[in-house]
Amino acid sequence: MFPAMDDRKETAGAPAQSTDPQPTRSTPAGFGHVDTWIFDLDNTLYPASCRLFDQVERLIGAYVAQHLNIDAQEAHRLQKLYFREYGTTLNGLMLRHGVDPHHFLEFVHAIDLAPVQPSPALAGALARLPGRKLIYTNGSVAHAERVMDKLGVREHFSDIFDIVAGDFVPKPRGPSYRALIERHAIEPTRSALFEDLPQNLEPAAAMGMVTVLVRTDSPWAQAGNDAPHIHHVTEDLAGWLVEIVDTLPPR
Repeated sequence: MFPAMDDRKETAGAPAQSTDPQPTRSTPAGFGHVDTWIFDLDNTLYPASCRLFDQVERLIGAYVAQHLNIDAQEAHRLQKLYFREYGTTLNGLMLRHGVDPHHFLEFVHAIDLAPVQPSPALAGALARLPGRKLIYTNGSVAHAERVMDKLGVREHFSDIFDIVAGDFVPKPRGPSYRALIERHAIEPTRSALFEDLPQNLEPAAAMGMVTVLVRTDSPWAQAGNDAPHIHHVTEDLAGWLVEIVDTLPPR
């Protein structure tokens, strides 16, 4: 999830119904069949305690105020109104005011990454994880690359699917997932998705992906964190990946 797109409280539409029993955390799906590993970026690859969204939230408000020439209070009101009506503040600004989305993304991503520390443990775990690894984010490629470079993990990912690639349709909306699958020729039943927001895992599970919730204490990540569409849960992504790698069959 990248919160610059205000996706933190967005809810998914009803997932496709299936007559097959869905795995739960008490009967988790395994990973031996997985050949594509898909990772959310923000609050997933690095800890939510870095609180980057606090910076982004302020920048979104500042952008609205400056672009529309209004005060901070009115900007905050419109920011939340557009989120509710259009799914993201950006979509509202694009539709109502003709905002250039690329300019918006560049502005709200101009944050201080000092709280994000290099993670040799995560880099080592990703290096040992067999198969293709992708980033799937509601943010931009430029932001993702900055974060990945700070963590020291960029070399382990083959590509980034960002909000631009998704035609500005954010997770957890179905067209975003379908665009990801089409662009990267992903077989959902041979894939796993790692996310910090439970609602962003629901469409993936409905498509047949194994889902992993990277649990945080963020208020917007609590709803649905024990739902059946969540197959695995961890609070330590790097350590958990090391354990998973050791259980995978040789390839």
